[in-house]
Amino acid sequence: MPCILCGSKSVLPLEFSKPAGMPGNRTFMRCPDCDLIFVPGSFHLPPENEKARYRLHNNTLSNEGYVRMFLEKISLIHQYCPGIKSVLDYGCGPEPVLAQLLRRERFECDVYDPYFFPALPESSYDLVISTEVFEHFRDIRAELYRIRSFLNPGGFLAVMTSFHDAVRDFGDWWYVSDPTHICFFGIRTFEWIAEEFRFKRIYTDGKNFIILQAE
Repeated sequence: MPCILCGSKSVLPLEFSKPAGMPGNRTFMRCPDCDLIFVPGSFHLPPENEKARYRLHNNTLSNEGYVRMFLEKISLIHQYCPGIKSVLDYGCGPEPVLAQLLRRERFECDVYDPYFFPALPESSYDLVISTEVFEHFRDIRAELYRIRSFLNPGGFLAVMTSFHDAVRDFGDWWYVSDPTHICFFGIRTFEWIAEEFRFKRIYTDGKNFIILQAE
């Protein structure tokens, strides 16, 4: 099977020791060219099951840890993305906490989510931010083309998703235990995305957050 991101035909199954509790005994494929790890479509949850799992998350303003995490990311946006006025929270979930926090910071912020806010925006934005969303993408290339179309010239894309680079034991990595997580990115994956979709890298913490700027 070709890579779902770069189309490489050199993709091979990722060999690792699978814990007994890993959901569905899923297969994971790794691309040597863009370093994406992905789960084939035959192992994806039905959309209604996926949506039900998202509703179980405690992603609310009352969750102090969740809010604190977002405030840290907003601080980085202030630091590395000058001149931002308009923002799109791409994949905001059922309760768009990040959008509410961004509005408190005087940003104009719209939301989009295929399950909970499915109306596609008709505007363009200085920043598209996507937190804990990229790992759920079924069609990465289509999503990236769409995101790119929402950006103003010189606009920024900020992505939060845990990178697999530092993972020593993939089977024990908590990120793969969630059956809705079907794509796993490394820094090299985002380097490929930057080249293919005409971005330059502005910032990364090397762990789970990266900011790209449209060229």
